[in-house]
Amino acid sequence: MKKIISLTLALLCIGMISCKKFLDTTPVDQLEQVDYYNTAAKLNSALAGVYQPLTTAGIYGDNMFDELGGPTDEGFYARSAQTTDMEVYNFDYGNANLSAYWTQIYKGIERANILIQNINVAPMDATARQQILGETLFLRGYYYYLLVTSFGAVPLKTVPTPSVNAVNIPCTPAKQVYAQILADMQSAEGKVATATTLGAGSHVSKTTVEGILARVCLSMAGYPLNDDSKYADALAWAQKVQASGEHTLNPNYKQIFINLAQDIYDVKESMWEVDNKGTGADGMGNVNRLGNTNGIALSVNYNTIGYSYGFIDATLKLYNLYEPGDLRRDWNIAQFSYNSATTPVSYTYFTPAQIYNRNSGKYRREYELSAVKAKNYTPINFPILRYSDVLLMIAEAENHINGPDQVAYDAINQVRRRGFGLNPSTPVASVSVLNTITLATTGNTGYLATVPDVQVSFIGGGGTGATGSASVGTNGKVSGIAILSPGSGYTAPPTVVVGTPWAAGTAYTAGTQIVSGGKLYTVTTAGTSTATAPTQTSGASSASSTGAVFTYAGVAATATVTVATSTVDLAGLSQADFQQAIEDERARELCYEAWRKFDLIRWGTWVQTMNALANEMKADAGSFAYGALAGSNITNRNLLYPIPASEITVNSAATQNPGW
Repeated sequence: MKKIISLTLALLCIGMISCKKFLDTTPVDQLEQVDYYNTAAKLNSALAGVYQPLTTAGIYGDNMFDELGGPTDEGFYARSAQTTDMEVYNFDYGNANLSAYWTQIYKGIERANILIQNINVAPMDATARQQILGETLFLRGYYYYLLVTSFGAVPLKTVPTPSVNAVNIPCTPAKQVYAQILADMQSAEGKVATATTLGAGSHVSKTTVEGILARVCLSMAGYPLNDDSKYADALAWAQKVQASGEHTLNPNYKQIFINLAQDIYDVKESMWEVDNKGTGADGMGNVNRLGNTNGIALSVNYNTIGYSYGFIDATLKLYNLYEPGDLRRDWNIAQFSYNSATTPVSYTYFTPAQIYNRNSGKYRREYELSAVKAKNYTPINFPILRYSDVLLMIAEAENHINGPDQVAYDAINQVRRRGFGLNPSTPVASVSVLNTITLATTGNTGYLATVPDVQVSFIGGGGTGATGSASVGTNGKVSGIAILSPGSGYTAPPTVVVGTPWAAGTAYTAGTQIVSGGKLYTVTTAGTSTATAPTQTSGASSASSTGAVFTYAGVAATATVTVATSTVDLAGLSQADFQQAIEDERARELCYEAWRKFDLIRWGTWVQTMNALANEMKADAGSFAYGALAGSNITNRNLLYPIPASEITVNSAATQNPGW
């Protein structure tokens, strides 16, 4: 069973009322601590309550991968009618999603403060108590990290709110908020359990604390604090994770995200994730919209694969960052749309020119385990920290301190090798792979519409391992084609066969289709093929000649393919070029994981990057040029969010951020 963190009913009483009998008329104006914290089980329930806001729509249940973190230079909000709200950076301080983000974060902080205050009430094992305290301290620090990177100066509260009237709290400068974050997380590091002990990424481990501390320090090193000394601290924390030996890269990039959908914990790679479960049908458990709002669009016949609105489409900029042979591209950016007219639903592949049509594909509902999917809720876990991120932080900090030395290259090249489907530990100079495939759309016919996905084979060219697939329309014509695996070792373009190539000595069943000599045949009588291939351009072959009976179906589709060579291991870069390589690699590896905006801000390039993206989309996005709206609307005021109306209208001591 999934180790889900859920909020208990008892927790609803915390901070609001004491759970006395309804008719008890004795005035009560404070918590009776013994009622809520007098057992280890209740402390653990309270800890679950501290985690719980992370799962809500206000934070990682929706906002962080749609409204708050979705529109960057990685992706745009794929709705032309959307001209207002956070998706296009046309909103004000009264925005409901902004308020939900703020409210849920402070709910987590308040619950953390209450639990910290009452941590010693229950008689229990000292180590277990310290672990609960450590996780709570870390979570309080993390909530403040979300606040300070989003809003800058914010009210800093480290004790429970004493009264509903205690609302006028001035905003604490960002530098002091960061100091509290560091203090909380550093205190937590020695208290929490190891990842190996926990065996799941739903609870915070020692190396998770260290990895997030590295991220916090990199934020402090960049804009707006620009504290250069924090690069050394970031490097030290990230290298503690590396030195622990607890983490390695999953050799299969896409498996990371399949695991997130299937309740499979891989703490070697996925160090910390927001835990979700179920479909919401039972009213229990944490469910979110990951893969539902930002997945591959499907709105008809969705019960098996899962409903998705496809709100986030990829940018051409992100697509072009991937080098030939980088397997991450066609996982993160869907190379197909779903054909809901077929049963079961099949794929329709995009042409090379259809880049802006492509949805973000990192979180795919078809891998959920439930046979019948909920329309608007998914059990997919959200990854907050992965080991590849730690390696990239090592590379960035090391480069800043010492330039692109072996430490920096080793870290980034591990991530790159895995991206190409190679062993992360084995140096590889380059790969030669199949790059693009183009379908000749005229002349083919006779493919079975009942078999909508057709094998594509690559013959010759000097390489191995390439595979492909073609989609067939209801008219029996191949409508799209894609490379599924680019293979390696190709020195020349291979011959492309769209369909299963005919082979001698093969037992063929009736209804099978094969391609021979550029012609398409359907097996109408089962049998084992002889050494004689079918060649006729009409009618059926003779069983006495060809074994199975092959009936001419039409001219086979044709396609051309290109070959390209990509550098895998980086070497010989200047310090500035290595920094750019890091920025590009973080986009390739971590896109759609809600960190790109904050990376661009700390690098000091957020406004100009988004303005430039807007100009690019206006020029080359065609009917998707509306996606430029977000980038066009961004100015320096968007370096921070406004303090929400829900806070600023009741907290007279708070001050609004510049420009809002």
